Parts: sequence; C-alpha cells; structure tokens
Amino acid sequence: MAKPLGSNLVHVKNHNQALVLRLICTNPLMSRSQLADCSGLTKMTLSNIVSELIEKGIITETVSRSGNATVGRRPILLDLAESSPCICGMLIKRGLLQVVLGDLRGRILDSAAIRYEAFRDSDELIRMLLDAYRKLKDRSKRTVAAISVAALGPVDVSHGSLVKTPNFYGLSNVEVTKFLKKSTGLPTYIINDANAGALAEKLYGRGKNLSNFVYLHFMNGIGAGAVLNDMLYEGDIGQSLEFGHTSINFAGPKCSCGNTGCVELYANLKRMNEQAAALARLYPDSLLPKNAVHTWNDYVSCADRSDALAMVVLDRFCEYVSYALTNLLNVLDVNHVIVGYDGGTSSSFIEKAISSRINRMVMFADYRSIEVRHSAFDGNGPLVGSIAAVTNRIFNRSICRGEGDEKLLQLFFPDFHL
Repeated sequence: MAKPLGSNLVHVKNHNQALVLRLICTNPLMSRSQLADCSGLTKMTLSNIVSELIEKGIITETVSRSGNATVGRRPILLDLAESSPCICGMLIKRGLLQVVLGDLRGRILDSAAIRYEAFRDSDELIRMLLDAYRKLKDRSKRTVAAISVAALGPVDVSHGSLVKTPNFYGLSNVEVTKFLKKSTGLPTYIINDANAGALAEKLYGRGKNLSNFVYLHFMNGIGAGAVLNDMLYEGDIGQSLEFGHTSINFAGPKCSCGNTGCVELYANLKRMNEQAAALARLYPDSLLPKNAVHTWNDYVSCADRSDALAMVVLDRFCEYVSYALTNLLNVLDVNHVIVGYDGGTSSSFIEKAISSRINRMVMFADYRSIEVRHSAFDGNGPLVGSIAAVTNRIFNRSICRGEGDEKLLQLFFPDFHL
C-alpha cells in the first residue's frame, strides 16, 4: 500500500497542470472558458496554467474554423502543439513487432512493423526493437519523452520483464525495460497488451465516460483488461486478467499454461478452421476462400457480408468466450464490455453474439443489461495503449513513483518533483 502523503502548493500546481493537459488531449478542441468549466478551476488559475504550457511549447492556440466569420469573433481554441514531446510505443506479438511514435492525444505519427518467424535469443528481440526505434527517431524532429512496451503476457511490471510466455520461442524473464533504457537513456515502461487496450479505451476511446468496464482482445490469444473505479486494474505485478487461460471445462484437455480446459483451447483460429472445413460441404456458396487457411479477417469480413458459414463459425467462437465472460462479469459486477480485434467491421456480429448470451446467463440478468461495444481502435487498441501507458502517467501524477517518472514529467512540467 502506498504511503499517504500530504499536499503542498507545488503538488497542487502539478496536479492542476496535469488535469488541464489531460482535458486538452482527451477531448475535442476547447476554449479557455470551456476548460475552466470542465476543470472547476478559476479563470485566472486556468489562464496561468495555459500560458505556461504555451510558453513551454506543449500546447498551442488555434482559431476555430466553425461558425460564421462575419458574426463576432471566432473562439480561440487550445490544442496540443506539433512540437510537443512524443512517445515511442512498442507492441510485441507473436510473429510481429510494431513500433510507433505517438503524441499525447494518442495519435500515431509514424510507425514501423517487423515480421519474424522466431528469435534466436532475447538479444535479437531487443535489437529489432531498438533498430525500429532509431529509424523512427531519426525521421522525427520531436523530442521522444519515453518508451513504452505493450507485450503479450504474462509480464512483470515491477521488474520490467517478459515472464515465461506460452508458445513464445522459449524466451522467458526478458528484462525488456532494462535493456531499452540502457541503450536509449529514456524512461521505459512495460504493460500487458490487454491492459494497454483497456487503457487506450479509457483515455481515448469508448470507455472515456465509463467508470467500470472490461476490455476483451482477440489477437494471438484472448486477453482481457479491466478499468475499475476509473483506474486501470493492474493487480500486484501488472498482469492482465489472463482471460484466455480461465477454464470452462475442468475435465478438458491440458493447456500449455498448465491449466485444463482453458477457453483458448476452444476459441482459437485453428479450431475455427477445423470447424469451417467440416461444415464447408453444407455451405457450397460460402464466400470464405476455397482451399485456404482462413484468417481472422476472412471470418470477420465474410460475416459482414452475411456469409452463413462464417457466421456459424464465429458464433461458436463467441459461445465459448461468453461462458468465460459470464464468470468474469459475475465476479466483477461490471455492465460494460468493449471488444477489440483486427478487421474493420460494420455489422457488430461478434458483439451481438456475445451480448445475447451473457445477458441471459449473467447473475441478476433480470435487473441489469450488459452493453457490449466494438473497440474504437479495431485491433489497434494495445498499440495505442502502449502510448496511453505513458500519457496516463503524465496526466495522473498520483501513479508516478520512480526517478524515471520524475524525468518524464519534467519534460512537460519543469518544476515537477515527486
């Protein structure tokens, strides 16, 4: 438990600065008057903070383009400055590394992707990440404030490491943040990919106005993160909810994680393809590619076009997910679920299939309604979340603890001290 600390005038000022910056970066363009209303600060206090942030090159003023130019003055709005420091976000997936530069609005400014078959050792993984970082840094004129790595779990945030991840080329206990910080000199953080997705939704997406929600992500496996009482739930070591490795069949097959009957053993792409192959003769007009190994995007895009075979296979996937999700919602008592996955979709087939089941199975179903929504970022929630893991520290002084945090925040608030 963190030691309770008193507040002084410097801490109050830091808090107010961070609050104003968060409002500017997580909302549409706002005027000073609107900021004063939203923040509860006096106009004089707000004006002083805004002036300091403008002087430091963090935010800028812009004239509103809306309204009639001939009637009165157009309002002056506040936005993030194009010269403000940016963040390097990294995402480690099986078969793919993504490295981006992003700003405090969660916008991706530049990106690099590296596909791979395997790693010889952890040094090769770090080298590939560093090469991509340096490539992007050389192309940018902006200061890089920090590096944040979103990674498939399990991760240990306290030690900045990848723990022994199932089916990840035998790598374990890779001290990612230690090596990246040593090579770059930048504050460096690590976050579980599903937690990153949840944080992206809270700061920039569908969860902005929700105090409690569960984020599900279908990527290499099935991950989950949770925001509870407006804060990302991180647990003791920063691990996600490990949703994919919760059991839905205690007598089921053995999973690589050591558990039995994990939901990922039933809801996965290999099983979907086996089911599609077994049912293909019943759906000769299916839009799914013939004689091919179907991708997740194949199923989503074909279901969007009302392909019966794709919908049957996806519906079975959603059935397995719904069993585990019902258990989770019964424990957490949360009424909102956000689902992220690759493939832009307009039909909400997956969300509807999950919603219809959990709203029948969840405890107190007669007295509550669970809303299931598609992610604002499709499958890029964890990537945006790698940026959000840093911006959340900038916006929320209370979660900052170490020397790296102080160095980070002093880029934006020079008089900041822990």
